[in-house]
Amino acid sequence: MIEVSRLLVSEKLENKDLRHRRREGSAPVVVWCTTRKCNLNCMHCYSGGNAATDGELSTDEAKKMLDELAECGSPFMILSGGEPFLRPDVFELGSYAREIGLPVIVSSNGTVVTREIAAKAADAGFGYVGISLDGLAETNNSFRGSGDAYSNALQGMRNLRDAGIKTGLRFTITRLNCHELPQIMDLLVKEGFHRLCVYHLEYAGRGRELMNNDLSPDERRKAVENLFRKTVEINRHNHDLEVLTVGNYADAAYIYMKILKEDPQKARAAYEHFLRNGGEGCGEKLAYIDEKGNVFASQHIKTELGNIRERSFKDIWNSDNEFLWKLRHREKLFRGRCAECRFLEICRGGSRARALAVHDDFGAPDPSCYLTEEEILKPLHEEALHD
Repeated sequence: MIEVSRLLVSEKLENKDLRHRRREGSAPVVVWCTTRKCNLNCMHCYSGGNAATDGELSTDEAKKMLDELAECGSPFMILSGGEPFLRPDVFELGSYAREIGLPVIVSSNGTVVTREIAAKAADAGFGYVGISLDGLAETNNSFRGSGDAYSNALQGMRNLRDAGIKTGLRFTITRLNCHELPQIMDLLVKEGFHRLCVYHLEYAGRGRELMNNDLSPDERRKAVENLFRKTVEINRHNHDLEVLTVGNYADAAYIYMKILKEDPQKARAAYEHFLRNGGEGCGEKLAYIDEKGNVFASQHIKTELGNIRERSFKDIWNSDNEFLWKLRHREKLFRGRCAECRFLEICRGGSRARALAVHDDFGAPDPSCYLTEEEILKPLHEEALHD
């Protein structure tokens, strides 16, 4: 996760960490697929959500999972799906998580969030709800497979905001919608929302079917540059819009190079921030538990590590699993661009899910990297890294 607005707009960068590289025995952020049930049929859904499946975790099993995660020190849990607000006990589970000290945020399509649902979400203690909206009305409705998805999601955001819940928008950028991102940002300003997370497409679930509509490296670079420019424009015109990008740590390298041209000292602070952040973190800072209790390194890589019905999450996460070892020692396995890249320590090779989907090779470069050969091979600027 790259804090675009803070890095570009703040005059000084404080040594504030949102996430850290995994330490031995530390617990990750956990994304939990609460249910496969969903009222939409989104073309890029990583879980393939649509209908509930047999064998989903019961309320008691879910509470046991929450206890384990709280006990081992997980920073917070993300309730995902499917559509989490369609799980009948979601508010009970949210209240329980609050009681045991485990912060919970929700990833929702927003279309089922009535005023009543929003009030229940506030009572349950959900601190943040991210609503997926992937373009203006026609584009978003096409993505979601529903003619009223846009209007219902926007109303859901308003209902959450009015209930006192911090609410933001999640936008997955592709060739089909990148041209509408500036208008989406203007919409957030107009509506009084203050957070935007821009996701790079992961080739998982139904997202694999969108690979041919993903951005080329040149298109991605242009889209990221336009996002950066619009972020600065909005925040310097007295609207506080927190903008983050997710899923492509080439963004970290690119924003570092951009800052370096104007302020080497600030660039040094940004680079140190990226080092502490730790780069792409599946299998280290991030884990995924599906609706049946199966544990994975992330929601985008479906190599099963174990099941919490059979073993504790802590035992699974701290096991000698071969795939986890690869993720946690990935630098030793890279070849080509990644092995030679000067930004490897802040990127860590980008998305392994995309590399596996395209190349069927764990050590291959992330196909969504848009840095040039000159940029990855040029020595780091010493003046930006050392006093």
